[in-house]
Parts: sequence; structure tokens; C-alpha cells
Amino acid sequence: MKELFNYPLTVYIAASIACIAIMIIVDYHLGSEAEHLNAWVIVNRLFGFELGIPDSLAIRKFGLFGATLIMLGVNTAFGLVLINLLKYTIRLFHS
Repeated sequence: MKELFNYPLTVYIAASIACIAIMIIVDYHLGSEAEHLNAWVIVNRLFGFELGIPDSLAIRKFGLFGATLIMLGVNTAFGLVLINLLKYTIRLFHS
């Protein structure tokens, strides 16, 4: 467990932001087909823009604040996975 968090916090924050950006781009291209957790709709609703796309399931079930927390939590977990995949890939090639 100690080995999981041996990088500075900013590295994990950068990986989480990268995952959020990827999720927003993918959801933008999917449009209304991203029904469960549509990050594009969540971000636009946070800034007050109406897109004409129906709310995602997460917004309908948990509200905008809850969907935002779920989106941030999921992408933070993906950021942790991304950092560890990179770490083990580098270790694999440099061993």
C-alpha cells in the first residue's frame, strides 16, 4: 500500500485531470448516447449552458452535485490506475 502512493500529489491530480479531459472528449463525440455518466453534459450544466441533450442517468438519480462527485471519483480512480500502469510498464522495460 505504501508503494501505491509514493508519488507527489500533483502527479495524481494531473493524471485525474487527464482522465477527465479524455472522458469529456469521448462524451462530446458520443453525444446523447453516453447515457449513464455524461461528463460533457455535467460540465456544461456546471457552467450553466443548456445543450438540448437530455440529462444523464447520474444527474437524474443523484442531482448535479452528486453526478459531479461521481465523475471526479471515477476519474481519480482511473488516474491512479493510469499512474500504476505507467509505473509498471517503465519498470518492465528497464528491468
